[in-house]
Amino acid sequence: MRDQNIARAQQAGSETETVISIRNLSHTYKRGNLTVFKDVNLQVRAGENLVLLGPSGGGKSTLLRCINRLVKASSGTIHVFGTEVVASSLHEVRKVRRHIGMVFQNFNLIDRISVLDNVLIGRLGYLSTYRSVLGLYHKEDIAEAMHALDRVSLADFAHQLAMNLSGGQRQRVAIARAMAQRPKLLLADEPVSNLDPLLEREILALLRDICREDGITSITSLHDVTLAEEFATQLVGVRDHKVTPIEPGEFDHDKLQEVYGA
Repeated sequence: MRDQNIARAQQAGSETETVISIRNLSHTYKRGNLTVFKDVNLQVRAGENLVLLGPSGGGKSTLLRCINRLVKASSGTIHVFGTEVVASSLHEVRKVRRHIGMVFQNFNLIDRISVLDNVLIGRLGYLSTYRSVLGLYHKEDIAEAMHALDRVSLADFAHQLAMNLSGGQRQRVAIARAMAQRPKLLLADEPVSNLDPLLEREILALLRDICREDGITSITSLHDVTLAEEFATQLVGVRDHKVTPIEPGEFDHDKLQEVYGA
């Protein structure tokens, strides 16, 4: 399966545009003077499903958050859709974020509001400040949110409280919220780590199929090597301050040691 995905991505080759270009990126958290990575260089082309592999604390989540400026990198550049986001103003960053959906490990839902209202949060970037503050959604926004819920097979749960859903259903709502944005790029931070093994493949397959249907580029962080090889078109190891692209067929025992350590 992964070989087919890689072949599909390679066939596009240089004909596809670069969505993300990272150059000489470094980040150190001021609190504790903790360096996460140094001089990272990475390029992601349109339509790819890049998977970041590595141990906990290796920098996968920080790298994802640097891409949409939830974390401002200490130095270097990140171009997303041609906009350099590290040095950009918050106004420019907000315009870029409108096209970036994000799925979190812990779902990040608001438990005491309905499933539909959670998904509608994905439409806030399309509202004026006045409407977004008051939650005055257009009919088109509601229709878009319901369509997103239908794609994850949860349209019948639209008016239930999010707190009443199972873990797998909650992650589907989070995916629907991201899809309601109509993103060009999807960032998924350990999206299946809180799910049982049967649901892991189900959720990753759902993400893959939606991204494929809509032409969305995606970057996903995972721990599981087997899942990464099955669902990725490009693999990257993240460990010890560096990012290492992994070529097709290269992921053997030695590479596993390099990425995860002894």
